[in-house]
Amino acid sequence: MKITNVIPSGLGAPLGWVLVAALAGGVALGWASGASGPWQISHLGELLALASESAVVEELLFRGLLLWGCLVVARRWECPRSTGLAVVASSLVFGFLHLVPEGPLVAPRADLCVAAIQAVLKVIQATLFGVVLASLVVRSPWAARPMPACGVALVAPAIVHALFDVLYFGPLLLMGGTLPATYLTGNIADIVPMGVSTLLLFLAVFVTARADERPTC
Repeated sequence: MKITNVIPSGLGAPLGWVLVAALAGGVALGWASGASGPWQISHLGELLALASESAVVEELLFRGLLLWGCLVVARRWECPRSTGLAVVASSLVFGFLHLVPEGPLVAPRADLCVAAIQAVLKVIQATLFGVVLASLVVRSPWAARPMPACGVALVAPAIVHALFDVLYFGPLLLMGGTLPATYLTGNIADIVPMGVSTLLLFLAVFVTARADERPTC
């Protein structure tokens, strides 16, 4: 399968900015963690496994079931700009669910003001990321095809999602750090990676909106 059949034309630049956002955020996250040990190459397999699993599961749920469900509802209600509405709605759900932690919602002894800023930034960051990935789906020539062929439209988002996680969390894990159980650490240094990646993701969404390709579904 040719890559041009998976990634719609006009979205190469936005995807480039998404990966730049991931790498910049990852470098900042490694700095914020204070990890300075030698690179742990043995953690590479763990990183790839986590990124791949997260990408496949989340894309099936959010750019698969949720996005297409939003499209069906928006069109049934004859909403203006139904495709854009579905993209934004599914991305907002994706953004807010990133606040659901593996452990406590807020890290123990966290600065609550810092944690609140982190919560806002995380929702914005994940929502912007979701908008770009959802745009990949709705602009894909495969999206309008019947099942199961339409599932090919999820290939590009899954690949980009996995690459984003590898670049964002890679420096932290490879330097011997560990992933926090919650994004709301209350550590003021942790605002930096979120802020840097969020600003660059705003640019990615702006470039996406300016892309010449129109949605195909």
